[in-house]
Amino acid sequence: MIWGIIGIPFSLSILTMWYYETYTDSQFGQNARFISSVSRMNNKSQSIGTLATGSVFLVGSFVTIGNEAKFPNFIQLSLLAITLAIIITGVVWYFFPIPVPRWIDPRYQYMKRHGMLDKNGDPLPQASSTEDDEESDDNDQGRSRL
Repeated sequence: MIWGIIGIPFSLSILTMWYYETYTDSQFGQNARFISSVSRMNNKSQSIGTLATGSVFLVGSFVTIGNEAKFPNFIQLSLLAITLAIIITGVVWYFFPIPVPRWIDPRYQYMKRHGMLDKNGDPLPQASSTEDDEESDDNDQGRSRL
């Protein structure tokens, strides 16, 4: 039972980190995004992996508590089925070429908050040109443009 009690705040901290990383521009959210980018987490791991891990720990903690507290059998089996469904969904989503839903994608939510999306919800093209690009346009090897 102690592992279930310890698991609840642990899982809630994982889910809180995912929420702040995905939906806020707070200092904690910026730090979480920085840590994810430094640790080279890919898009699916950052969005689905963290959410599934926190959810599995939370429901798994209730399974552990329910087992020790002698919850009715149908409640224990329901919680176990939910835990397994989260694990299977996370694994399938992570390893198969299924796109990440926009509502759990931190990069998409960041672009949405900062107006970096067009009216269809697609990222705007990068409209930045560097000096090198401009110089290479002017460098036509002696031929002048009219």
